[in-house]
Amino acid sequence: MGLPRWNFSDSTERKIRIVILTIVGVIMAYEKCYGVSLTQYPAMYLCVFALIATLLTNAVQRRYFTFVMEYAQAFRIVAILMTCAFFIIWLMTTYERFTLPATPSHLIYNL
Repeated sequence: MGLPRWNFSDSTERKIRIVILTIVGVIMAYEKCYGVSLTQYPAMYLCVFALIATLLTNAVQRRYFTFVMEYAQAFRIVAILMTCAFFIIWLMTTYERFTLPATPSHLIYNL
């Protein structure tokens, strides 16, 4: 009984980690250059949870969380789910940012 375990090889986990962290790096670079606060917050949370989800590998769990592997695996599953959720939120907010019409200049309060 217990939580599901992913028994990927070390090279497969490394490839998954490289792909995910590259995507997150590209998103963060895009947000640095072209982002607004509406899209930057989901990108920041995406980055935080992606780091946890990718760095908490099976080898790390076996070495540092030997007696609490069930809890470490649950933490990893939650981090993966939160990464996916914030990626979807980031996609939605970025899509809305580009599809919504701009606010007319006479409605913007200028100081």
